[in-house]
Amino acid sequence: MKNTNDSTNAPARRKPRRQGRPTLLTPTVMDLLIRASAVGLPVTQAADAAGVGRSTFLRWMSRGEDAVEEKQHGHLDVNSTDPYAALYARVTRARAAAAVRATGHIEEAARGAVVSETYRTWTDPVTGEHRSERRIRRRPGDWRASAWFLDRLDPNPMSLDELLDEEDARQRAREETPMERALTPHLQELAERLKRTLAQYEEEDGATAAADDGNGSDFGETPW
Repeated sequence: MKNTNDSTNAPARRKPRRQGRPTLLTPTVMDLLIRASAVGLPVTQAADAAGVGRSTFLRWMSRGEDAVEEKQHGHLDVNSTDPYAALYARVTRARAAAAVRATGHIEEAARGAVVSETYRTWTDPVTGEHRSERRIRRRPGDWRASAWFLDRLDPNPMSLDELLDEEDARQRAREETPMERALTPHLQELAERLKRTLAQYEEEDGATAAADDGNGSDFGETPW
């Protein structure tokens, strides 16, 4: 009689797959990072507020920036399917919005803010007309806010052409392969050596031509 309980005939049980380490960039952590950035905290302090390592947050932002430049052509898509690109876009926009708000507060302090605004209506006892009056009380402006703003508005102004050249150079550097980046210093040194050699040859040719002119041409008239 055949034994149906024989374990040797049972199919091999599949081993469970080993799950990888879960990423720390959860929706909760991303929300904390964005909220910290929205109030103007630097990257390092935003990482502390979210409870992640500073170097970890910097690596996430670096990966997100690379993804935005290479896959999204510089477009900040807050709904990107790439979590690092989405994080970079959201944090960048949050920090920009914080800068806009802070700049508005400085500008408001410079020109003086409205403290109160009241309206008064009455009837003229002579003409019987209804009149109204608007009264605005402002806090006086502070010139130091304007000075601070001007000092930091654009300390090193550049033309649009210079900004485009700088951006093009940054893009070219990003597109270089690791081997090209390693060879760049050697190629620059080789170019300088070639330039010096050509200049030396030009000086020697010039000296030879001057000597020939001083001694006379070989094809000139021979005195008898």
